[in-house]
Amino acid sequence: MSVEERIDLRTEFETQGYIIVRKFFSEDEVDELRMEIKKAGESLEKPSGLNKGDLIFYSNVFLKSAYIQAFITQEKVVDLLKDIIGNDFWVRWDQCVAKGPGGAAFPWHQDNAYNKLKDRHFQFWVGMTEMTRENGGLWLQPGSHRNGLLPHRKVENHWVCELEPENEVFISAEKGDVVLFSSMMLHHTKKNRSNSDRWAYVVEYMSLDHYDPLAKPPFFIAAEEGKPCQKFVQSYRGYSNFKNRMKYIGPWLKDRTKRIRKALA
Repeated sequence: MSVEERIDLRTEFETQGYIIVRKFFSEDEVDELRMEIKKAGESLEKPSGLNKGDLIFYSNVFLKSAYIQAFITQEKVVDLLKDIIGNDFWVRWDQCVAKGPGGAAFPWHQDNAYNKLKDRHFQFWVGMTEMTRENGGLWLQPGSHRNGLLPHRKVENHWVCELEPENEVFISAEKGDVVLFSSMMLHHTKKNRSNSDRWAYVVEYMSLDHYDPLAKPPFFIAAEEGKPCQKFVQSYRGYSNFKNRMKYIGPWLKDRTKRIRKALA
């Protein structure tokens, strides 16, 4: 990819909140990844709380597989991400989403509404099957990432955006295509009305300058100085940064007070 193409992608991401890279992975690469995800998924301790019928989530599978760790830190992945995130970033989460025939819709939301993070992270979304309107593919609202965290309400086990999306676009994708979008991007998927499974794999990357209070060490570093870096560490600069910790002092005090009241009741 030329310097001009990389600059264009970065500009498009900042403007629209997402970019699409067609045929980023070969079908053979995706097939092998899917096999490794299934294998890692079998060792997960408990099912995801987001599971609903034929909508199944396999979360944090990268922690169970050296193959997946290598896959998500390979050079071409890092080269794409570093122009958007910066040279240094870690993996805070991953999940594979399998939606079988009849699989439920996932409502409009921003990912920060679920994890309550103060900083954005970056969704590296891999099409593992063809994505169509019929099988519950991905819908986005371009530009919504610039509006900050929008109001959401809790509906069963989901956080649903209270605002009506406008000018949403459907992301038609083939097996091996990649969509990179901001965690502040409004997005959703519809019910799978086809007769085939729909699989997608999402890796959530975060700058080493930022902090997730819910993530516990060891942390998996994906890139340093713009180069692939596969390693687990007990701390990193965003984790040890006092200002980052202070962003979450309010929620921490609220939770602490709730625990004390419960203990005294």
